[in-house]
Amino acid sequence: KLLEPVKEAFPEMSYADIFQMASARGIETAGGPAIGVRYGRVDATGPEMCSPEGNLPDAEAGDEGKFGGAGGTASTEDTTAAGHLRKVFYRMGLNDEEIVALSGAHTFGRAYKDRSGLGAEKTKFTDGATRKRADGTDAPYTPGGSSWTEEFLVFDNSYFTTLDDDKADPELLKLSSDKAVFLDDKFKPFAEKFRDSQDEFFKSYAAAHKKLSELGSKFEPAEGITL
Repeated sequence: KLLEPVKEAFPEMSYADIFQMASARGIETAGGPAIGVRYGRVDATGPEMCSPEGNLPDAEAGDEGKFGGAGGTASTEDTTAAGHLRKVFYRMGLNDEEIVALSGAHTFGRAYKDRSGLGAEKTKFTDGATRKRADGTDAPYTPGGSSWTEEFLVFDNSYFTTLDDDKADPELLKLSSDKAVFLDDKFKPFAEKFRDSQDEFFKSYAAAHKKLSELGSKFEPAEGITL
């Protein structure tokens, strides 16, 4: 609904392009990297044009101790969080560095128990008390949910610094899929690089975000439109 005025003002622009533009500009406005957007996506006209349910990664294992399942485009079931993440993202042509970089998007935003089943109703960081924007100004927001970082309205590399901090506040989220980026031997070098250098995180994240945003999209014209 927030983006309907944009669609009304530019009816020839697809919803898919508007959503991707909003995600890229939202991250940049929050202090994150500039992300290139290739326009020209064609909207799906029905469910038959969409991917099947079951393609998103699980943050925690299910009742049988397994992550993922047989649903979706291909089975993503695995007994480890890292293995599950690879089955989700390797299918899309994403590598370990890109998986870790995309995990870093959790530096921004919150998890809500009534949506994902994870997190608290609210924490000391999401109780409605004043939080800051990237430019230092106060940011009003709707209370609720659990965040991965203290300043969850700022896009930076604090997801990685917080994950690797044993003294981090216990009200901050550290889900199994998050912990995997430091526990897995092949993920860990990238997590450490992003922890130590925000510039390196931003560089890798911007490229991975753009790549992910174009997967499975049909463009008209075929090469898309770059502004």
